[in-house]
Amino acid sequence: MKSVYGPLRSWRLGIAMGVDPICRQPKVCNYKCVYCRLGHGGIMVTERCRFVDEQSVLEEAQDLLRQNRVDAIEVRGTGEPFLAKNLAMIVKGLRDLTDAPICVVSNGSMFCRPDVQSELGSFDIVVVKLDCADRQSFLSINRPHGSINYDKMIDFMVRARRSHKGSFRVQVTAVRQNLGEMERIVDICETIRPDLVYLNTPLRGAASELTRKDLSEVAKLFSAFKVRTVFDGEQ
Repeated sequence: MKSVYGPLRSWRLGIAMGVDPICRQPKVCNYKCVYCRLGHGGIMVTERCRFVDEQSVLEEAQDLLRQNRVDAIEVRGTGEPFLAKNLAMIVKGLRDLTDAPICVVSNGSMFCRPDVQSELGSFDIVVVKLDCADRQSFLSINRPHGSINYDKMIDFMVRARRSHKGSFRVQVTAVRQNLGEMERIVDICETIRPDLVYLNTPLRGAASELTRKDLSEVAKLFSAFKVRTVFDGEQ
């Protein structure tokens, strides 16, 4: 496994360099989402740790950026990226290497922490997951660590959006289990007021959880927002 990979075509951001500040197998996260591409195993943690050497990450990034042009840097981990204690140091180093916007893809569960709140401002783009409209669905779909409170998490997502100076976006992963609550997820998005809504569904080889037609129907519910779906990246 490598902490830096790509460039690859990201359906969110175009041609992107990926940076994984966790880089562990099995994954290290505070969720065990039913749809996770990394499987249902892994290590559940809530405290921040140093998983990778930041200098090694930056050396890998420098080598890749010397040879490739990218539209963005996408920070997403084999687990929740804000669990990485040295994330701020990695981002600071990336700023010295490129002018490309830096994006973090997070589940939002750690936005209540003052250190994470201060680090959010270092990202040009924040993408936060929102798959559930209530605590019961949150427990059954995202399957979080027991210390994570759904209502508190949503409150801090709203606060983070209001304070963030860059682009703040929401990613909704649509699966069969949450289709019935999409209208209530839209209501939460209306409170958060993101700049963009990403609609995702698990892709597994040639198959996907929802079809392109299914996801286009979901997209109609989010008509008040600018929307991009995972299938748009295939066009």
